Amino acid sequence: MKDHLKTLNTYFWNVGNDIADIRLLVEGALALFDGDAEPLHRLGMKNNEKVATSAFDTIGTALYDLREKIAAIQQSHLSETIRQSMDRTDE
Repeated sequence: MKDHLKTLNTYFWNVGNDIADIRLLVEGALALFDGDAEPLHRLGMKNNEKVATSAFDTIGTALYDLREKIAAIQQSHLSETIRQSMDRTDE
């Protein structure tokens, strides 16, 4: 039983770290999107490149949605980790 709990603890630790890494990657992508890549949007608008401008907006929407989903997963993971640690203290 202790080996099973140790394996489960390791799994939860690794998943939590992976979620945090993924969130940081998305945050970095959003920072680039909102900062360095913004001139690409203006360039598309200026040159009447409607498809490119729309694609840029779609990428931004996807990044923001992905950030929200990852934050929700991270919160769920934290809640479950806390719940499981509380269950083990009751044993």
